[in-house]
Amino acid sequence: MGKNRGDAQRITTNQECVKIFRVTKMINIKLIGKKGSNACKEIRKGCNIRNYTGKTRIMPDILVNYGLNKDHLATFFRLYPSARKIPVLNRYVGYSKFKVVQRAASQDVTVPKTKLSLDKKDNKSDWIEKRVNSIGGKGICWARRKGQIPGKYYQQFIKNRIYEIRIHSFKWLPQDEWSVQKRYGSNDEIAWNYSNGGHFATVHNPGSYNIFREAWKVSDKILTMLGMNFGAVDFIVDSKYELYFIEINSAPGFTELSKQIYVDAFNSLKNLSRKQVLRFSGT
Repeated sequence: MGKNRGDAQRITTNQECVKIFRVTKMINIKLIGKKGSNACKEIRKGCNIRNYTGKTRIMPDILVNYGLNKDHLATFFRLYPSARKIPVLNRYVGYSKFKVVQRAASQDVTVPKTKLSLDKKDNKSDWIEKRVNSIGGKGICWARRKGQIPGKYYQQFIKNRIYEIRIHSFKWLPQDEWSVQKRYGSNDEIAWNYSNGGHFATVHNPGSYNIFREAWKVSDKILTMLGMNFGAVDFIVDSKYELYFIEINSAPGFTELSKQIYVDAFNSLKNLSRKQVLRFSGT
């Protein structure tokens, strides 16, 4: 009888081990993104997450979409129809910058005044032109005309800005672990993107400051509004410490400061259970 009890205990123990393994086993993640993306290359290298190519016997649990917008994602699914049933983190990216700002404003998020056309009463020197879809601040200039410009929109320039904020946001991490960076630049430049001489500085202990806690909160609201799971959310801060949301980047390029943020975040994602990750994807 003792032997049988021992056998039963061993069987129970083995079953429990299998159960624990199933719950805790590392999730199978594959990456999709723009061809030639340096950021995707760094994620693959730093996290050992491979691209999805359709050539696999074991289907991945989830795909991470690093910046493929709606049209490019549709093309990807045509090339790899086997991927259509796989859950995707950041499936819903690629909204125009104008649409995102308008949606944010409708959700009571403070944004600079934004519109598609300037009226006769508008002073051009108060406005800048921005591309509906742009990368790295390209195409931003002072308003040169009134009326509507194909592929562009107008945004009121925040003349008393003191710095910008970028929140590197990840739904699977606690908000107080979202990295905060300040961006500075010359007052002579409209946009403080890297190509215009802008530079980032990491904020240490951001939770000690109201402005950064508010930026965390708004960033989470933006991700939820767009059905996104991660992104770099940008704000302008003026001299009165008013926070203005300006855009979200679904595929931010890496600097020496930001690369490790994303490598660490996606390594953290790999350590979650399949159930946890699928919850973030809405499945």
